[in-house]
Formats: sequence, structure tokens, C-alpha cells
Amino acid sequence: MNVIQIVRDHWVHILVPMGFVLGCYLDRKNDEKLAAFRNKSLLFKRELRPNEEVTWK
Repeated sequence: MNVIQIVRDHWVHILVPMGFVLGCYLDRKNDEKLAAFRNKSLLFKRELRPNEEVTWK
């Protein structure tokens, strides 16, 4: 009964960090997906100079 009381009182302290971690995970997955299309759009469809970095990191 004591554990249930603690969870009911502190659910915010559990869900907020979990939401933050989930958001960071989804953001990184989205960046990986977008990086697959790097330099393939018409906007960036040009040859890079020898010492030039990619346009999307």
C-alpha cells in the first residue's frame, strides 16, 4: 500500500523524465531518417568542392 501511495504522489517525477528521454530518442531516429536523403534533393543537388563538408549533418 505504501508503494502505491508513493507512485500516486510522484507520478509527475517519473513521467516527465520518461517523456524527455522518449522525445530525444524519437528526435535522433528522425535525424537518421532525414540524413538518408542528404544531398539528394534538388536544393542541394550539386557537386561538393574537394574540401567542402556535407550540407546536412
